[in-house]
Formats: sequence, C-alpha cells, structure tokens
Amino acid sequence: MRKKGVYGAAAAMALTFGVSAPASAPQQKTQAPGYYRMMLEDFEITALSDGTFPMNAAELLTKVTPKQIDADLARSFLKEPVEGSVNGFLVNTGSKLVLIDTGAGAFFGPTVGKLLANLKASGYQQEQVDEIYITHMHGDHVGGLVSDGKIVFPNATVRASQREADYWLSRTNMDAAPKEGKEGFEFAMKALNPYVSSGKFKPFNGDVELVPGVKAMATPGHTPGHSVYVVES
Repeated sequence: MRKKGVYGAAAAMALTFGVSAPASAPQQKTQAPGYYRMMLEDFEITALSDGTFPMNAAELLTKVTPKQIDADLARSFLKEPVEGSVNGFLVNTGSKLVLIDTGAGAFFGPTVGKLLANLKASGYQQEQVDEIYITHMHGDHVGGLVSDGKIVFPNATVRASQREADYWLSRTNMDAAPKEGKEGFEFAMKALNPYVSSGKFKPFNGDVELVPGVKAMATPGHTPGHSVYVVES
C-alpha cells in the first residue's frame, strides 16, 4: 500500500510505510489558531503561520497587464494590495524534528515574525529543532533564523543548496546587484552568517536524502538554487 501527497508551496510530501526510533520531541497531535496539523502515516506535519503582509501582484507577475490582474482579483472579491501569507512547515519524523523555512522574522515588518510563537503554541520549543531546511534565501523564508543578530535555533543544523548559498552569501554578487536588489543579499547574510560562522550551516548539492524520510529536490528558477523537500513516511 502506498500513499502520496503534496503539502503547500514549501514542501512536496510523499508517503511510504516505515519504522523510526522514538523522538526526543514527542508528536503533539493538537490543533489551534496559528498552526495546522496533520498526520502523514507515521510523520506529523505542522504548518506554522508566520503572519501576513500586503503585496502588489502587479509587481510580481509578468506577461500580464495590471488591468488583467485587477479583473482576476475582483472575481475573488480582492484588490491590490493582496494579503500574502508566510508559513513554515514542521516535520516530526519520530526521530528528527525538521523545520522547513523559518518565516520573515523582523525583516518584513510587524505583521509577520510570528512563526516562533506559533511553534511554541503548537507544543514545541526552538531548542528541540534538529534540522532546518531552506527552500530559498529570500527574507520571508530565512528571517526567522535570527533575532537581533543571534541564532534562534541553537541545536539545529541549517541546510540549503550549495548553489543557493553561493549566490546569496556572496558579497561580490551583492556589489554587482542593482540598488533595489541589494536588500535581498543583506537579508540572506544577516540570517545565515551566524550559522555559517558557528559551523551550523551545511549546504548540499542536487537531489539528496538529508535525514531518513526527507529528500531535497532541486527546483531552480524562482532563485538560482531553489529546492523543495519530499517527505516519505
């Protein structure tokens, strides 16, 4: 018997049966506002809300006119700016506690940066997180790694593709970027460099299993080293 499923933009998740050792962070199996929890066979998946922020679709979408965007939004009773949701995904495999993306932290203003509070509300502590997998290094995915320049997840190893790290953590690339593009590099460096300097950042190359049941899959395009994570129980 085999079940497969896809969960959210941050992680693709497929299921097969397996056995894992007891976790130091027991599964919680509860629900409340701020997080949504589901079981995928032996794995517990918790979607953690980091909050929302206003964003203009016309500034993000290509090959479509602002008039067309306004018409499409109106059909869903929406208008510019659109409220965009920021989320992270906590995967408890039974032996490892893995966080996929960390939200915006303090990078995107006061309406986001709630992921850590919702992680605690869901029954976990940041010290219990074993691994953190970054889909890409935009500020709304890595900002929660740090608070006031300090590491938020002291016992976690942070993973992202080598190609993504080579691009966003390069001062040469930042210096060559246009003025409006430099902030993205600054966000990535602020979030990742404390983990790099403490030996807690471990990049990977290509498609590789990172812990039993969780595999990285290269999906470049949105950023040079974008990845999704396939989860199998």
